[in-house]
Amino acid sequence: MKRLAPALAFLAALAAAPLLAAWPERPVKIVLPAPAGTSADAMARGLAEKLAARWGQPVVIENRPGGGTIVATDSVAKAPPDGHTLGWVITAHAINATLQPHLPYDTAADFSGVTLLYQLKAAIVVGPNVPASTVDELVRWIRAQGHVVSYASPGIATGPQLLGELFRLHYDLDMQHVPYKGTSQAYPDLMSGRIPVIFDTLPSALPLVRAGRMKLIAVVSDEPVPGEPGLPLLSGLLPRDAVVGWNGLVVPRGTPRALVARLNADIVEAVRSPEIQALFARFGVQTLTSTPEQFDAFIRRDVQRWADVIARAHIAPGS
Repeated sequence: MKRLAPALAFLAALAAAPLLAAWPERPVKIVLPAPAGTSADAMARGLAEKLAARWGQPVVIENRPGGGTIVATDSVAKAPPDGHTLGWVITAHAINATLQPHLPYDTAADFSGVTLLYQLKAAIVVGPNVPASTVDELVRWIRAQGHVVSYASPGIATGPQLLGELFRLHYDLDMQHVPYKGTSQAYPDLMSGRIPVIFDTLPSALPLVRAGRMKLIAVVSDEPVPGEPGLPLLSGLLPRDAVVGWNGLVVPRGTPRALVARLNADIVEAVRSPEIQALFARFGVQTLTSTPEQFDAFIRRDVQRWADVIARAHIAPGS
């Protein structure tokens, strides 16, 4: 078999050559599990514009929020494996493998990684009427309410939801999760006082925090945020190697490896361009690219990492 491997690789490359020469034959679609107007949407559209110029075909962002990213990811799993449909996946992609026992796809078997794109930090944010500015003050305020305090997240099975559960358990608080279909729907309720607390990603929250419409309690991180050394931190809530807010691209399993390699090379080059780096910097995210093989291995490790967190937080599958 070892002697056959080079010959098989050569034959596979020959078979893929006509496909690579013709690709892309039509617009390329990136399925995004987030609503229009979010930070992920803005960054995806900037990247799509850069790729469209390179590929000579439109690159369309299809927003499919809901279901803890399952709706969008399932549509990618069922798409033809011809390189014309990519899926934008986030941390929930790994969390769902444990937290959602009846997925319509197999997280490990139905996708091939293309590349990681970036990582971001999570944050604890409160509405303007909550009389707390630090973690200790927030904990005291929640305990003083005498009733269940609701907290919001961008959705079921997201990293921010699990952070909320870990926060509740760590401080022994009476809190109840209220999932939203993205933070664009949650923020009006937070600012009006209907929901006092939200666990979210820092890029989504920071513009409204800077505008004085919400208050940042802490960034959940053991290390300062690059470019934002003055932001308050809450350390020790997560395993040190956990990446709460990673984003990346996958394709349906069965996409030719030569085409996956082409996608990887083009996307990584686009991400590292000055224009996309400037766009990412505006939203406070860190570039985190990889090879396809590295991304596949990363997802496998992250599934296990979040399974451990879910067990530690005593979160029931399907909740």
